[in-house]
Amino acid sequence: MDWVFLVPVSFVVVTLVAAILGAIRLLWCQKARYEGTLDVRRLRKGDIILTGKQPVSHSYQIQLANILTRKPKHRFWTHAAIYQGDGLLWEAQAKPNGVRQWRLDDYIQKGYYLRAFRHKYLKDEAVLDRLVAWCASQVGDGYDMRGVIFYALSIVTPVGLNFIFDNSAISKLCQVQDNFFCSELVVEAFNEVGHPISPFDAWRVKPTDFIGNPVLEEVA
Repeated sequence: MDWVFLVPVSFVVVTLVAAILGAIRLLWCQKARYEGTLDVRRLRKGDIILTGKQPVSHSYQIQLANILTRKPKHRFWTHAAIYQGDGLLWEAQAKPNGVRQWRLDDYIQKGYYLRAFRHKYLKDEAVLDRLVAWCASQVGDGYDMRGVIFYALSIVTPVGLNFIFDNSAISKLCQVQDNFFCSELVVEAFNEVGHPISPFDAWRVKPTDFIGNPVLEEVA
């Protein structure tokens, strides 16, 4: 058999099997619940907010990525944002398209689960002001759907084949200028103020990667 034909076919088959097994695991774990609570009065400027919902139908693509890479109890967390203060946050959303300021209360009213994480070593109020100001400067930038697609592909691709995503061409293709998805915006914001929170390209970071991050601590 022609190896030129066999390699891409094998890649597709193995990737599909991984996706199917992930979907089965996601459905199997659908009754898992998050029992924690967040006291929003403890939030500070620059905190990273995670949101999620119980049903597996909610942002199921991100939940599938979560279930393939994290424990089932972390499947809920499908979105990340940066808290500004006074009940407001900055986020990148697909609908409406792009970076916007939004109300935390909107997530609370709609029954979302909430968690928050804080940079352990970033205490300077002036730097936190710059962090928020940078987010504000991105208003009008679009949503990075291309990065989301490539990220999803890298998740379901077996580890042994993940090297295909570790090249400059893919990185350039995914890092679309002036476009962000949620966790990408968060990572880039901290990069911009000189306090990086991930060693990876921003497009490769998903919301659950902030859980257990050594430079972040959970806001109780």
